[in-house]
Amino acid sequence: MEFLTLILSLLAILAFCELFTNAVEWLGKNLNFGHSVVGSVFSAVSTALPETIVPIIALITLPSHASKEEIGIGAILGAPLMLSTLTFSLLAIPAFFRKDNKNLNFKKDAILLDIKFFIFNFSIALFISVFAITLKYFFAIFFLISYLFYIYMVFKKDEGFEEEDLHPLLFFKSKEPGNLLVFLQLGIGLCGILLSSYFFVTSIESISKIIGLSPFIVSVILSPIATELPEKFNSISWIIKGKDHLAISNITGAMVFQSSFPIMVGLILSKWQLDEKAFTLCFITIFSSLYLYSLIKRGSINPKLLFLNFILYVIYILISLNSGARL
Repeated sequence: MEFLTLILSLLAILAFCELFTNAVEWLGKNLNFGHSVVGSVFSAVSTALPETIVPIIALITLPSHASKEEIGIGAILGAPLMLSTLTFSLLAIPAFFRKDNKNLNFKKDAILLDIKFFIFNFSIALFISVFAITLKYFFAIFFLISYLFYIYMVFKKDEGFEEEDLHPLLFFKSKEPGNLLVFLQLGIGLCGILLSSYFFVTSIESISKIIGLSPFIVSVILSPIATELPEKFNSISWIIKGKDHLAISNITGAMVFQSSFPIMVGLILSKWQLDEKAFTLCFITIFSSLYLYSLIKRGSINPKLLFLNFILYVIYILISLNSGARL
């Protein structure tokens, strides 16, 4: 029954995410925002929303202190790990099958801004756990201000809406929806994600006991794969269509969001005491992000070079499963 609940809650999360993301794309068009804003802010935040709600639900509702800390922090830290490793490496697959230019091309300055924000914020989150845990509420405010400043920088450089085909509004089947219908679908999607996430979190706690793995590891592996990775297949679709910047900014924008608002939530609702498993995750995430920074500085990425990101993801999973990850 627990595995059935997990599967059904995952399917529900994905369905409501599709409603939410579809509405976000139309909101971007109606408000005349360009690819940088839609990719790095609107799309990134909307696809990262479940990964934010899952730890909030875990930290607030689970009765077991140990479980809610491990599941909550695991979900918060697991998404940046997956985005900087597995998700980026998946962009190489459609690029290999393109007939013309196989390299990934993008607006370097915009993507560098994302990566710099992410590396700085994520490093600060690690620093707090070691040296400044008594100041965690102060740093929670810092992460909120940091993300608001990032949004300001992205909007400041926005180039305006670029005409493209969008799927009709899903819930109301409207080809040219007004803002009222868009916001109604946003609300329906958000409420559905909240309810589905509650069942997802409770099933993770039960399944971790059944299979004998730490709730932290189960959360790190399952949460981002279930709630973030499927939506990032949007990026693969954009790569096939040659919209490399939109695809990459969707991922790097989500990385910025995941290194700010969810960490702020973690600092407020948890003790933020990272153990060995969490430190290993953080170091691999930072290393993979620095590697991405070196690639992005070139202004173009050979997809073969992203294979290292996949290897780093596999390394973390193997390390976790073989060193104290069991109950």
